[in-house]
Amino acid sequence: MLNLVKIGYDERIVNIIRKYGSDILESESFQREKDYIQHGTTSTYAHSLCVAYMSVWLAVRKRHKRNKVDMKSVVRGALLHDYFLYDWHEKNEYHNLHGYTHAKRAMENARRDFSITAKEAEIIYCHMFPLNISRVPHSREARIVCVADKMVAGSETLMIMEYSQHMSGKTAIV
Repeated sequence: MLNLVKIGYDERIVNIIRKYGSDILESESFQREKDYIQHGTTSTYAHSLCVAYMSVWLAVRKRHKRNKVDMKSVVRGALLHDYFLYDWHEKNEYHNLHGYTHAKRAMENARRDFSITAKEAEIIYCHMFPLNISRVPHSREARIVCVADKMVAGSETLMIMEYSQHMSGKTAIV
């Protein structure tokens, strides 16, 4: 039996996500992510929260090293990295290329609905590297979210992750 990775239990990390992402978390449009499945049985909402959580966890660990991390960009980019707002499992000509196209769609939607910085846009646009080989994440923050997304997606696909009520969307994180 595999040990489940428990996500959402460190209140310090949850508080950082609340601090920098409350406007996103409280928005009706972000709440729509609860209606779409991302990996396995995980909603896009839960996936996005988990990627934010894992990104902050990685960034906090990085802070002990030489260079500082822009935590606000990490949180906001991670929350919005899959803000494409459609069910990619539905069969149509656009969803067949979802892995290659959704990052651009998410970035465009994030720009439309939220005030995001250039760094946050880069995080969203480049999170599918190396699948999108030409979209190399240049900033430290984009690399952190890219790695966190791969870790979380793999865990969700293999169903070895357990979410707290905050992360699953059963209770409000804000």
